[in-house]
This record gives sequence, structure tokens and C-alpha cells, in this order.
Amino acid sequence: MISRKDILYDTPVSYNCNINKREDTCSMRRVIISDTHIGSKFYRSKELLKFLKSEKYDELILAGDIIDFIKIPVFTERCLEIISSVDYDKKIVYVVGNHDDSLLKLIGKSVHNVEFVKRYEFESFGRKFRIEHGDEYDKGVLHNKLFVKFLSIMQGILEVVFNFDFTSWWTEKQIKKHKLRSVIHILRHNPNIDVFIMGHTHIPEAVIWIDEDQHIKTYINSGDWMTHQTYVTIENGVARLKKFEIIETIVDNRKI
Repeated sequence: MISRKDILYDTPVSYNCNINKREDTCSMRRVIISDTHIGSKFYRSKELLKFLKSEKYDELILAGDIIDFIKIPVFTERCLEIISSVDYDKKIVYVVGNHDDSLLKLIGKSVHNVEFVKRYEFESFGRKFRIEHGDEYDKGVLHNKLFVKFLSIMQGILEVVFNFDFTSWWTEKQIKKHKLRSVIHILRHNPNIDVFIMGHTHIPEAVIWIDEDQHIKTYINSGDWMTHQTYVTIENGVARLKKFEIIETIVDNRKI
């Protein structure tokens, strides 16, 4: 049995839908995932596959670091099954991140029904949404792409040699010292956006506030599929941060 758990809140909107207007004022379900790191040693392939097979959407937004090209990826039959489980009859938006920047030259192009972008924007129920991966907001040495690539390669080697999930360890370490000021830094770069969504940090979170002009603003981080298995849905203009869980029950000595 598959269970989904809402872990944060909804963004406030109106629910009236006029079918004579554009799609952004009518019912449409968008699903956003990021940081799946397909091909890396410790990504949650079982959970990701079940999620993609069970989740319904009109548009799937892949918000970066979907395939981990920086490390030394290992592609298995499970990887092919995951890629094949995407509904390519629907619109797929691939926001290129720093671990899959081998795809940068595809930005602005479409392959089958997959559109490659660096930033994705749309309006829904009168609110402006922007989705990025988030690596552009790194500071210090983490803003140096060559250093990050070197660090990621070394990380991949350590994971293989010592069988240690370095990514999850580092994420938990960052969560403990996470400061709100980093979120404020990001929001200052997006003043005209109502809802800003990103991944990259592997820290699922949401912040909502009212600015000086009495406009409701929202920041959501979609988390990752290494540790948290979180994702974002946008439906009728409402954004939700959710956690995907697989609950196994035993019936007649059989797992379901």
C-alpha cells in the first residue's frame, strides 16, 4: 500500500475556474521533484520507481540533479525502468542542475515531450511561480563549479570504497545548522515572484510571509530522493510540499 503524507502547508488562492480562460485558471496538476541523483550509489530507486508509477500529473517538472553525471554513475535495469515510468504523453520540464549540467547545451530545446530549461516560470490563479534548481545561490567555494565537481567525484569514490552514504550524512549536518538568512538571500533575488520553488540543498522546507506591500510570498524547497523522498504538487494554484512513503503490510504472510 502506498501512502503520501502532507508535511507542510498550502498557499492561499481562489478556487474559481473559468474554462474560457487560459489553463492557468483551470484545474491542472503539476508535480515537482528534484535531486533524485539517478546512477549514484545511494539514491532511493525503489521509492522513486513506485512514486513515478503511482503519481498522476498533467505536467512533471524535474527540478535538477535528476541524473548524477558529476559522479561516476552506474546505470542499471532499475534506472531504465525509472526513466521508462515517466508519462511522456504529458509535458515534462527538465530544469538542469549542477549535477546534470552535461545537459546545458540542450537548454531551450525539446526532445520528444521533454523541454530543457534553466528556469521555469508560469502563472496560476493570479500567482507567479518560478522554479530553479538553486545552485546559483551558493556562496563561497561552493559557487566554484570546478571545486564542486572535484568534491562530488571524491565523494562518489568514498561512497563506493567505504560503502558510506556521504550525501545523507552531509544533508543532516546542514539541516542542524541551517539558518533562515540563506532563504532570505534567495528571496531577495526573486522580488517579483509569489512562489519560488527550488531543490539543491536536499533540505525540504517551506516559508510563507507577507511583504511590506501586503503580498503573500512563499518559498518551498522540494528536498531530495536520497534521504527525504519529498516532492511538491501544484493544483488549482495551491502548492503543497509532501513526503512519499511506502508502507508494507503483511496479509496471509505476504507483503503488499
